[in-house]
Amino acid sequence: IEIKVVWHIIRQSNGSGNVPDTRINSQMDILNEDFLALAGTPGAQGTNTKIRFTLATTDPNGQPSTGINRYNNNTWYNDGGSYWNSIAWDPDVYMNVYTMGAPSGSSGVLGYVPFLPQTGGGSVGSASDRVVLLNSTVGRNAPISTYNQGRTCVHEVGHYLGLYHTFNSGCGGGNCYSSGDRICDTNSESAPEYNCPGNSSSCGSSDPVRNYMDYSPDTCMTNFTEEQARRMRCTLEFYRPALGGPGGGGPPTTNDDCAGALALAPGTPTAFDT
Repeated sequence: IEIKVVWHIIRQSNGSGNVPDTRINSQMDILNEDFLALAGTPGAQGTNTKIRFTLATTDPNGQPSTGINRYNNNTWYNDGGSYWNSIAWDPDVYMNVYTMGAPSGSSGVLGYVPFLPQTGGGSVGSASDRVVLLNSTVGRNAPISTYNQGRTCVHEVGHYLGLYHTFNSGCGGGNCYSSGDRICDTNSESAPEYNCPGNSSSCGSSDPVRNYMDYSPDTCMTNFTEEQARRMRCTLEFYRPALGGPGGGGPPTTNDDCAGALALAPGTPTAFDT
């Protein structure tokens, strides 16, 4: 399944806060390394989701594009002004990624998506459907410390494709497909992990500190699980059918990923921030 990505680099009015093409290209490499579990990369230890990301080569009008756009606007730089209504490309067809200086309008937030697809209802495919990133987290060896290997983007795209945090609802309880992170092959976790302990446990099992959906340092993160991969592919089939497909431009061709308990159900809109 191939997803076309358009980057919207929002800078201050004087042009500061830019993310150069080299870092955007390296971030695209990291997405593919991690989602495809490419050999010889940190993501090789994970599951091949068979989801690939490519920069958009044409804009919504069919004109050639690099898939990278830049804007100077102080209000937008601080995540204000409903910029998406002005600059989003068709969110049914493109994954719109925005970089700025203050996601959610405050310091300390590394990125977010405004809702998970299964909880956002009619918001999926609207202009506000997006991935938002702090500009200093983008790409390999990014300027920020600790979260400087592009995993904030990987984490937020996981949300964009329907994944909860590994620590969602703490230890949870009940059916693992309807509580916690709704995934049965990720161990329950009582709280987010901000370090990379060699032996950490809660909820009676080892914590999934190396999973991309925890808050571990970038160099600690190495994997999605098989059922996380299935959930993301299921999300594409049911909630984002025009976003990806074999070669792009169409839905997945099988519903095997949505069999049984992994079928998704709508809920209450919720923003997912990191």
